[in-house]
Amino acid sequence: MKILCSDLEGTLAPEIWQEIGDEFSIPELKYTTRDIPDFDELMYARMKALKSNTISFDTIKDFVKTIKPFKGAKNFLFSLKEKYQVVIVSDTFYELAMPIVEKLGNYPILCHHLEIKNDSISSYKKRQDLPKKNVVRGFSSMNFECFCIGDSHNDIQMIEESEGALIFAPEEVKSSYPDIMSFTNYKDLQDFLLR
Repeated sequence: MKILCSDLEGTLAPEIWQEIGDEFSIPELKYTTRDIPDFDELMYARMKALKSNTISFDTIKDFVKTIKPFKGAKNFLFSLKEKYQVVIVSDTFYELAMPIVEKLGNYPILCHHLEIKNDSISSYKKRQDLPKKNVVRGFSSMNFECFCIGDSHNDIQMIEESEGALIFAPEEVKSSYPDIMSFTNYKDLQDFLLR
C-alpha cells in the first residue's frame, strides 16, 4: 500500500487565506504560494495585513468553519482507500485547517501552527524548513512509497522526492515544471492512481 501525500489548499479545498481576505475585505490576503513562492515572505505579508485589520481569531475561526472542500474531493480521497493511505501535507495551520479536514474525512494532516495571543493571530511557527520534502523523506526512510499531489510551487519539493502530479495548477506553475504530470479533475487523477 502506498501513501498519498496531498496538499490541502488549492488541491482539496479553497485557499483559506484568500477566503478570509474576501470575507473581511483584506485584499492583501489574496496572495498564495502560487504568487509568492517563498513561504516566509508570504507569511510576513499576511501577518502585516492582519495587524492592520483588527479581526479576532474567534471571528476568523467561526468563518473558517463555513469553508467547504472542493466538490468531489471527499469522494476522490475515499475512492483510493484500497490502494493508498492518505496523509494531508500542507503549509497551512492546524488552527485554520481542522474544520475543513473534518469535512474531508479526518485524514491525518501535517502542517504548521499559528501563535494566538489575546484572541489575535500574532505570529506563526513552522513545523520545520522544507516540511513537505522532509515528510516524504521520512516516509521513504520507513520503506513507504509515496505519490504526492499539489497545485503550487511549494508542492514541487515533495513531488520531486517521489512520484507525483499537479492538479488544478495554474498555467504558470504547469509551464514552470513541464516534466510533472498535470490533471484538471479528480476523475482523471483517480483513474491514473487506480490503474
